[in-house]
Amino acid sequence: PTTVAISPAMATLTGGLLVVDPLGPRAFKVSGLRPARTRFDLARARGLSPFVGRAADIAILDEALARADAGDGQVIGVVAEAGVGKSRLCFEFLEHCRARGVRVIEGRAAANGRNVPFLAILEVFRSFFDIRPEDDDAAARGKIAATMTELDANLGDAVALVADFLGVPDPDNPPPRMDPDTRQRQLFGLMRHLIRRTGERQLMVTMVEDLHWLDSASAQFIEHMVEARSGARGLLLLNYRPEYRADWMKNPWCHQIALTPLAGDAEGELLGDLLGPQANQPSLAAMIEARTVGNPFFVEEVVRNLAETGHLEGERGAYRLVTPVDRIEVPSSVMAVIAARIDRLSPGEKQVIQTAAVIGKNFSEQLIRSVCGIGDAQVTEILDNLRRGDFITELSVFPVVEYAFRHPLTQETALGSLLKDRRRKIHRSIAAAIEQRQDGSVDERAALLAHHWEEAGEPLKAALRHRQAAEWVSLTDPNAAVFHWGRVRSLLAGLADDPEAAALGVAACQHLLNLSWRFTSGPDEIKALFEEGLAFARATGDRATELKVSMVYGRACCSIGDLATYIDLATQIHDGARALGDTSLIVNAALYLVDARVYTASFPQAVQLAEETLATYDEPVPRTEWVMGFNPYSGLKFWRATCLTIMGRIPEGLREFDRCVDLMAQDQTPEAGVYISSWSATAYLAMGDVAKLQACADAVDKACTAMGDPPTVVAHRKLCLTYLHLASGRPLEAIATAQAALAIHRQGERQHAGMSSMLIAEALLHSGDLEAAIATARETIETCHAALRGNLEAQSLGILARALLRKDGAGAHDSACRALDQAEALIGRTGAQTLSPSLAEWRAEAAAAIGDEAGRLALLRQSAELFEKIGAPLQAGRVRQGL
Repeated sequence: PTTVAISPAMATLTGGLLVVDPLGPRAFKVSGLRPARTRFDLARARGLSPFVGRAADIAILDEALARADAGDGQVIGVVAEAGVGKSRLCFEFLEHCRARGVRVIEGRAAANGRNVPFLAILEVFRSFFDIRPEDDDAAARGKIAATMTELDANLGDAVALVADFLGVPDPDNPPPRMDPDTRQRQLFGLMRHLIRRTGERQLMVTMVEDLHWLDSASAQFIEHMVEARSGARGLLLLNYRPEYRADWMKNPWCHQIALTPLAGDAEGELLGDLLGPQANQPSLAAMIEARTVGNPFFVEEVVRNLAETGHLEGERGAYRLVTPVDRIEVPSSVMAVIAARIDRLSPGEKQVIQTAAVIGKNFSEQLIRSVCGIGDAQVTEILDNLRRGDFITELSVFPVVEYAFRHPLTQETALGSLLKDRRRKIHRSIAAAIEQRQDGSVDERAALLAHHWEEAGEPLKAALRHRQAAEWVSLTDPNAAVFHWGRVRSLLAGLADDPEAAALGVAACQHLLNLSWRFTSGPDEIKALFEEGLAFARATGDRATELKVSMVYGRACCSIGDLATYIDLATQIHDGARALGDTSLIVNAALYLVDARVYTASFPQAVQLAEETLATYDEPVPRTEWVMGFNPYSGLKFWRATCLTIMGRIPEGLREFDRCVDLMAQDQTPEAGVYISSWSATAYLAMGDVAKLQACADAVDKACTAMGDPPTVVAHRKLCLTYLHLASGRPLEAIATAQAALAIHRQGERQHAGMSSMLIAEALLHSGDLEAAIATARETIETCHAALRGNLEAQSLGILARALLRKDGAGAHDSACRALDQAEALIGRTGAQTLSPSLAEWRAEAAAAIGDEAGRLALLRQSAELFEKIGAPLQAGRVRQGL
C-alpha cells in the first residue's frame, strides 16, 4: 500500500521493484511504474532476458536439490544447443538457491581456454575458498587454511599442497616433493574429502559451465567431482552443448536435462516482455516466431536488430513500432545476427570488442587500455556503450574494472571477424602486456601466454611458455604436461640451429620419453622422439646431453618391454660417461646400467657395478643432477639390496633394505618406499614369512592411499597382496590380484608384465586349474624369454613342470625334467640362487611321479639345506615336514 518516489536511474536498475530490509524483506510498489515481475526483473538487473518457459526444468532441478539435501548426491547436466537457454536456466536456478540460503560455488570454461590447464577448476577452488582478486597471497593462504581446518582439523598438512596448486605457495612451508601421479591423486582425494565434509555441514550447489570448452586437466577433476557426489550431500550442476561426451554421464546418480526451443505461450511471453505492449503486434510476433524457431537468444537478437535498424524505437519492454516490417531479415545462424550487430559498431567500439575477444571471455579495462592504445576516457566510454548494447556485462569495479562477454557466442563471433594478421598483432600485444605485468611466478598464466605467443606467430617465445606450463602442470596432471611438451616439440621444428631452441627441444623430448608409458607409445613413436631429441642434443654441442637423451630413451624402451635395446644402450652410455669423466653423469649412468642388468636378470654383474660405483663415489648426488627421478646413490644401494635377496643372500639384502628406508626418506621420494616394501615382499615370499608379508602389504597399502593411488604404485599393492595370498594358501584371491596387476602393467611399465603373469600361473597351479596353469606358464615363458627376464622364465618353467606332473603323472616326467633342466641353466646364468632350494623341491616332485622315493627324499633334504643357506628357515622346516 505504500508509495515511494525513486529516481529514474534507480527505477532502471531495479526494473520497478524496490526491496528494503529494515526488519525483514518488504516489497513496495513504485509510483508511476508498471507492476514489477520479480523473476523477469531479477534477470534484467543482471543483463539477461526474461526467463520463461522453463518451469518444468526448474521443477526438476528443485527436486534434485531436495534429493541432494537428503544426502542423495546428485549430478545434473543441462544440455542444449547454443542460444537455447542453458546458461539462463542455470543462472535462474542458482539465484533461486541463493535466495534460500544455499551456498553456491561457480566455475566456467572459456572458448579460448582448452589449452590452459585447470582454468575452470581453479575458478571452482577459488570460489570454494572465497579467494577474491584483491586478496594477496598471504590472505589467500589464510582463507585456505581456515576453511580446510574448520572442515577437518587433520587437513592442516594438506594446506601447503592446495596453496601451491592455487598459485599462492608459502615459501616458508612448501608442499612435500612427490611425483606428478602422487600429487594429482592427492588433490583428487582431497577434493573428494572436502566435498563430503562440506556436505555434512551445509547444502552446497557447485556449478561448472560450458564443459564443451573444458581443458583436459579440468576434465579429470570433473570426473572425480562426479564420483564424489555418489552418496554425498550436495548438487553438482553442469552445462554443455550436445557434442560434449564424458564417461561420467553413465553413472546412475547423474541425470541430464535436454533443453528444447521455446514453443507456444513461452515464446509469446518472451516476445511480450522484450517488445512491450505497443510493439507486440500479432503479425510482428508471428513473423519473429516463424524465423527464430523458439531459440530465446535468437529471439532477443532479432528484436535488438529491429531496434538498431530503426524499425523499433524506445527501450526493451517499451518499444514502439515506427516502420512497418514486411519481412524479418534474419540471417541463417545466431552468429550471423551477432556479426551484423558487431559490423554496425563504430571503428573504436569494433576495435575494443575484437581485442576483448582475443583476450578471452573475461577481460579487464586495464588490459584493454594497454593493448588498444586508446585514451582512458575513450576506453571507458566505449566499454560503457558496449555494456549498454548488451555485448558485455560488468563483473566488478574494485580492485579492477572487469567485464565479461554477455554470451560466449558474442566472443566467438567477434574473434572470427578478425583477419589473421590483425589477430596476430593483437595476440602479440596481449602477451607483451601480460608479461610486463606478471611477477615472474610460474602458474596458469604460462599456458595463457603460450597460447597468445603461439597465435602471434612467435614459436620460440611460445615454446618457452609451454615449457613453463608443462613444468607447472606436471606436478598435478601428467597428461596436460604431455600436451605442453608436445607443443614445445612442434613449435621448435626447424629451429634446431638456435641454441636456446635446441636446449628446449632436448627438454621436450626427454620429458615426452619419460612420460611415454602414459600414452602407451609404440616403439616407432619412441624412436622418433629419441632421434629428434638426439638431433637437438647434438645441436647444443654437449656430449653429456646426448648421453642423457639416450638414457631416457633406454628407460622408455624398458617401459615398453624392449629390454634388449635397454641393456645395449645402458652399456654404451656407461662407457661414454666414464670417457667424459663427469662424476655426476658416471653415477647416474651406473644406476642406469645396474637398473638394466636387474631387469635383464644379470644379478651378480649388477651387484658388482653397484659396489664398485659406491666405493668410488660415496656421497649422495644433488637433486638437480638426478637423471632418472631418484638419487643415483640411493638407487644403487636399493638395487644392490634387491639383487642380494635374489642371489640367495636374503638376510644381507633385507638389512640393506632397512638402510635404504632412511636414505629414501632423506631424498623425499615416497614412491621409493613402496618399491622397498614391494621388493622386500618377494624375499619374504621366498622365506615363507606370512607375518612379514602382511607387514609389507600394509605398508604399501598405506603409502598407496597417501599418494592418491597412482597406477604404478597400485600395481605394487596388487603384487604384495598376491604374494600374501599365495603364502597364506588363498590361490583364488591371488589370481584376482595378480590379474589386476597384469592389467596395469600392460598399460605402462610393461617390463613387469612377466612377473604378474608368472604369479597368475603359480596361483592357477595351486588352485588346481592345471590346464590354465600350463597355458599361462607357457605364455609367460615366451614373454620372459623375449624380454630377457631369465629368473622369471626359470620360475615359470618350474610352474610348467609341476603342472604337467600333476596333470599327467609319470607320463610327463621327461617333459618336466627338460623344463627343470632349462630352469637350472637359467638360475646358473642369472645368479638367481634364491630359486635353487625351490628347484630341488620341484625335482623331488618329478622323482615322486615315477616312484623314485629315495631320489625324492634326497632332493627334499637338499632343498631344506639350501633354504637354510639362503636364510629361509621357515621354508626349510616346511620341507622337512615332507620327509
